[in-house]
Amino acid sequence: MKVVIVNAFERGNRGDAALLSVAVQQVREAFPAARVLVAGFEHPYRWPEFDGARNIGSIRRYAGDEAASRPVRVLRKLLVLALVAVAALPVGARLVRAFARLLPREIRDETRAVTEADLVVSLGGGYLNARADLPSDLNIAFLLLPLWLAQRAGVPTVLGPQSFGPFPRRRQRLMVRRVVGRAAAAVAREDISVTRLAEAGVTAPTVERGVDSAFAFRGGSRRPWRAELGVPAGAPLVLVTARRHLAPEPQAAYEAAVAAAVRHLLGRGCHVVLVPQVTCAFQADDDRAVNARIAELVPGTPELRVLDDAGIDHHDIHALYGAADFILGTRFHSVIFGLTAGVPCAAVEYDHKTRGIMRDLGLEEWVVRMSDVRDNALIPLVDRLLADGEDYRKHLATVLPAYTRLAAGFVPVLREAVGR
Repeated sequence: MKVVIVNAFERGNRGDAALLSVAVQQVREAFPAARVLVAGFEHPYRWPEFDGARNIGSIRRYAGDEAASRPVRVLRKLLVLALVAVAALPVGARLVRAFARLLPREIRDETRAVTEADLVVSLGGGYLNARADLPSDLNIAFLLLPLWLAQRAGVPTVLGPQSFGPFPRRRQRLMVRRVVGRAAAAVAREDISVTRLAEAGVTAPTVERGVDSAFAFRGGSRRPWRAELGVPAGAPLVLVTARRHLAPEPQAAYEAAVAAAVRHLLGRGCHVVLVPQVTCAFQADDDRAVNARIAELVPGTPELRVLDDAGIDHHDIHALYGAADFILGTRFHSVIFGLTAGVPCAAVEYDHKTRGIMRDLGLEEWVVRMSDVRDNALIPLVDRLLADGEDYRKHLATVLPAYTRLAAGFVPVLREAVGR
């Protein structure tokens, strides 16, 4: 049996790396004898495997490789369009493998893998959304392409627990309806995603309500972070994650507000660490640049540490969050990692997944919109977090066990997809 996990990203995004670890584990749990392949955004020669699953690269990675010149990327996209045209023919399912032999290896490998698989799984996450522009149209098309190719070949497809939408343009909703609507299952990790899919014409029984797979992640690191960071015993340790997301002016206001919260925490005797949750070269999505700007707004003090290591993997960073006393997180998987370790977290919302999942856990009061974060807006929130930490931990001990068990519910979804 062969299972292909598509739409994986880079391990420099530690949240996505954790989701991929869980996906590989759950596929193997559902089908112990299965051969698992990963079609993702990492170069297959530089990163030939992930957790023992072979990485074959992907059509999307090959066509969008920023190391290639713009004319080369345009040519590669034209090759993909030719593949789509062949697959769309009435007998395309029979022709597509033959045509793929004429194409570059990375396109050929993913095409053959998804059309010859027994199951294709689209990794969970928060990538299937769009704005009202042509680049978003193309992005949705590339994300759905491996699922569509599999469906044309009669291979069952499943979309792992993820956020869906918004899809503001009619053509985006049409693509989602035609591909997601034909999947054996599409698992939404919060209620608003169920609504967004319904707006695109995709409803039950295809759509199922699930839980973010990161709640099922169990890190393998026991790294002694507090000792490494030199945090004295008994001193409160607060971790902060930030990201680039807004237009320049509101982004600068957000970063200044985070810096104000950091200064306030240091003034209250806390040790603070600015953590890079994401360090991806693609589209310069690297939290270290944001953290450096925030640190420049804070007077130098040994109680503030700025991690600047792109080599920290998702297991080590999971252990770091578990060593904290409190977390102020914009990157939402940093919040999930903290919550699963019983750490009180305040979350800065840049996408509906944040509020939706925190609402599930009865924690919506600890969410603030990123666009509203300016001046001293975060200071009352972190003060309340420090004051109510014990009650917060008791609440987590009550609600998390059952919620975490729901994350294991994706295994029977996989089995049922193949059974159909």
